[in-house]
Amino acid sequence: LAVMLGGLLFFVVHYSLLQAWTGAAMNLIEAGMVFVAYKKEKSAWAQKIYWPFLFIFMFVIGGYLTFGSKIDMLPVIAQSIAAIAVWQTNPKAIRYIMLIPRPLWFIYNVLVLSYAGMIAEICILASVLGAIVRFDILGKKKLY
Repeated sequence: LAVMLGGLLFFVVHYSLLQAWTGAAMNLIEAGMVFVAYKKEKSAWAQKIYWPFLFIFMFVIGGYLTFGSKIDMLPVIAQSIAAIAVWQTNPKAIRYIMLIPRPLWFIYNVLVLSYAGMIAEICILASVLGAIVRFDILGKKKLY
């Protein structure tokens, strides 16, 4: 969790340096979403049904506040879909839903010239596809 939150905060700085404010805002909000999603297994407050809706609302407001052009809608849509995925209880559903944001973020990264973002999206896509092959197609069990 600490590594993921650290990575998200680095991307906030990265997108800020590129003046890609919507990307920065989406990563900042995602850091909060990841924290709440992590806590939902152990804390009753994080299990409330309103969390995904609240985060989608925050993604939309963040996108509105940082809107500069039509490309800024891509990460807003991507993160709204990711918010839906994070609150699924079925790991297979999470994997398949998480495929949808990848091309949206990749296109955004190309348009704002975020090479680190492009590489990250390729790695995330490879990871999700690898999990789909391993668990959903080949039917292998978890290692732990």
